[in-house]
Amino acid sequence: MGPEPILRLATLVCQTEVLHSALELDVFSALAEGPLTELELRNRLGLHERFSLDFLDALVGLGMLTKDAGRYRNALVAEHYLDRGRGTYLGEYAPLVTGSFQQAWGQLTKGLRTGEVEAQPRGGFVAKSHEDQTRFKAYVDVMDRLSSRVGKDFAERFDWSGFKDVGDLGGARGHLAAVLVSAHPHLSGYCFERPSAQQFLEEHLAEIGMTGRVGFVGGDLFADPIPEADVLIYGQVLHGWENSEREKLVRRAYEALRPGGMLLIYDRMIDDERRDAQRVLYSLYMRLVSPMGSEYRSVDCEKWMRAAGFSEICAEPLLSTHTVVIGRK
Repeated sequence: MGPEPILRLATLVCQTEVLHSALELDVFSALAEGPLTELELRNRLGLHERFSLDFLDALVGLGMLTKDAGRYRNALVAEHYLDRGRGTYLGEYAPLVTGSFQQAWGQLTKGLRTGEVEAQPRGGFVAKSHEDQTRFKAYVDVMDRLSSRVGKDFAERFDWSGFKDVGDLGGARGHLAAVLVSAHPHLSGYCFERPSAQQFLEEHLAEIGMTGRVGFVGGDLFADPIPEADVLIYGQVLHGWENSEREKLVRRAYEALRPGGMLLIYDRMIDDERRDAQRVLYSLYMRLVSPMGSEYRSVDCEKWMRAAGFSEICAEPLLSTHTVVIGRK
């Protein structure tokens, strides 16, 4: 057996840096106008001939570009998510997570030896600091685009005709609730977040033409009243807490739901056999950036739901990265 798997792992950072440069140079937006040759791209983007061919062919090898008869074009995934001209643009995600990853993963050995790491500063990637407005807006812009996919899935997956309202608990700017209310106009919605998030929610709803369609409730999820609703959602919230707090949050949602109501909980839940490396790695990351956080298994979430009183509990895949656990009251 050769050392190739080790060598590939050791050089993954090279792929990240190629993507960062492509985003910084706006390669994908340039190609959104149509296919270009290496020379045309070099001139369009101001690239040096010593680097340009290897750089572009590396993007082909990484699946971000295609090449046919010497002309480059965006691969479908890049066309959809990396063209600045599209509302689905996720190019901010890479620099956001890289800054957080560099600080977090550099502490892994220390964490493994001591069980302790230095918390990220307020306003870090996973911390929803509403005081650092620039960082918070960059963070939620990316999260809202991801929430659009979740919201579209939920809007089509469930029968909403028997529900009249939905609450997104820990929902940042209320985007997920806005997607659901837009897809099913008979619904009303609210977002429960810390009081300092209200201005961000109001500004965002105005930008997307949803002013007045989603309400804001400011408070502490562990202490303040959760308004009753037919459907409640915890999206990427429980992974920030340890089990006792997760159980409490599930129980509080149960108490706020009307009879017949539904709770949706989604996270990057770990598979039962713990063989999905991406999900286990994300769980490690959560341990590095939050005092109590980690990912968890869907069977654990189902147990918390049963303890709270939910029935008809089931877990289903969500997109290709997450799991949603559904409980009925």
